[in-house]
Amino acid sequence: MSLSFVKLFIILIGFCCTPVFSEEDDFWDRNYQQCFQSADVVVEGKVTDFKKIGYNGNEKFGYTHYLISIEVFKPIKGFEGEKLQYHVWYEGKEHDINGSSLFCLCANKDGEYGDPEGFGRMSLGKHYQNYLNKRDSGSIKPIDVNGKYYVPYCSA
Repeated sequence: MSLSFVKLFIILIGFCCTPVFSEEDDFWDRNYQQCFQSADVVVEGKVTDFKKIGYNGNEKFGYTHYLISIEVFKPIKGFEGEKLQYHVWYEGKEHDINGSSLFCLCANKDGEYGDPEGFGRMSLGKHYQNYLNKRDSGSIKPIDVNGKYYVPYCSA
């Protein structure tokens, strides 16, 4: 193969793959923005304990209710403190709940926190860092509450 053909091939591969990576970044940017914009409580933290409260379902399908305890590394929105507990319902019977995450939680009228849909725990990895960089540079805009991507985390 000639060197110019190889260069052309590499350029075409890059051109074809860029939209895929861009769409993936857009997906994560929307999810993080949804969290920051819609959740009552946003913190970076680490799971320190979890307790199974109960299971609602049968042998094939159901949800397990957990009370999760976290150590708060960085309170971002709606919470000041070092420790936090919240309720979550995960599909299935057993789960291993560990690690550090961004937690996007809802507060109820009794002052308890929860993740009612089970999607309020997001990675602190590269997608989060990309989102923060874009947000800091001003390239992340609020999600239109009447738009197709807006799904409120917490009910009013």
